[in-house]
Amino acid sequence: MRMEQEQPKKRTWSRLAAVPLAVACAAVPLGTLLSRFAGPGPESSPFLPWVALAALGTVHAILFRRSGQRLRTRFFLELAMFAGLSAVVILYHQDIFYQLERFTPYLPELTPVIMLGFCWLWTITFGTPDRAAFQRWGAVLGLLCVLDLAVEVFIYRAAPSLRWIGHADLLAGLLLVCLCASLKPGPADNGLYEPDQGIPLYRALILAGLLATLSRTGLFAAAWIYLCFGRGGRMLRTSVFLACFAALALTFRLPITPSDLARYVDYWLWAKSLALFSQTPSVLVSGLPLNHALPFTFPPEMVPIWERVTNSPALFGAHLSQVPSFWLRFALGWGAILPTVCLTGLFILVFRRLTRMGAGLAAALFVQGMSTPLFYEPSTAAVAGLALFLALSARRTRLRLADSGGPRDLEPTDPQPEDDPAREWDMRPL
Repeated sequence: MRMEQEQPKKRTWSRLAAVPLAVACAAVPLGTLLSRFAGPGPESSPFLPWVALAALGTVHAILFRRSGQRLRTRFFLELAMFAGLSAVVILYHQDIFYQLERFTPYLPELTPVIMLGFCWLWTITFGTPDRAAFQRWGAVLGLLCVLDLAVEVFIYRAAPSLRWIGHADLLAGLLLVCLCASLKPGPADNGLYEPDQGIPLYRALILAGLLATLSRTGLFAAAWIYLCFGRGGRMLRTSVFLACFAALALTFRLPITPSDLARYVDYWLWAKSLALFSQTPSVLVSGLPLNHALPFTFPPEMVPIWERVTNSPALFGAHLSQVPSFWLRFALGWGAILPTVCLTGLFILVFRRLTRMGAGLAAALFVQGMSTPLFYEPSTAAVAGLALFLALSARRTRLRLADSGGPRDLEPTDPQPEDDPAREWDMRPL
């Protein structure tokens, strides 16, 4: 009698499932690069690509069923309804915005909910991108980061945090998500099954891109994630860990550029917020009004830095949308209870189906949320949201009994030496 693990059947997956990854990791950075050299022009919204993708998903849902069969009877009716709704929005958008004017302070703060809803609708329409897709487009972004760093160091003799292709911390956040998708799945721990996808070249380019971003939070998270959950033996993981911390130490020795002033704004907002929480504990429960300036007073030495970074006069005060940290903005706007509940729910969902990808994602989101907008930034929110759905979709395997000559043929289920962390890290019982 032999016990065999039966792998779950693969879900239906569309080629369009990975389109959001291509947009976030390639189209948006290249569009940012082109806009920097195209000269002054009309400012475009960062949500524009995602509105276009939402329209694509809507048209696809009208044309096809989830099973892939073409609609026959309701197609023309649904298409006419969609065209009519689009015409109403286009023709009367000013009146609609006027009616929603009193709700506009809440709309920017609902961006995480909107983007997670977009990810959910995308997955039920096209399926969830697989791990190979995350690694493929992460490798493309990593190559762009390496080339961008090489060119900017050659031209400016510096590595600014605001790169030609985007902000270094936001780029590092995208690469961290792709790094988590490249982690080797465990040996079906607790009956969970994950496919092992991707090639070594993709993983190497993702790590090279993370090192090229020189993002402090990104390098810190990547070092610990790879050390605890990465591929290879103890020496390889330790080498990647030390390389990330060496790059992190290098960032403190680099010449300061004008874009690095944003770090001082971030530190100042954290300090003022902690002082506000200690002086007015009720803010931790109720939060601050979303349509008013934050109750922060600018010291004289902070005024030029604030105006240089935000391009807005300090006379108007600081607003919630100008807070770069996701967790700080979440706590200031909604109180500390809701962020705590969301963070607790994230860890509960991850640990209910604990995988290396899920554990790495939880660590990356927690660390990156300290200094980046995270889910308030549409590109990062889309990639992180799809990765969360992928990590939480790990399914249970079933043990199948097969006759193979009787009870004497029962095979042991002990882990192999390369998969045994106790042997690898010399943690055997004394």
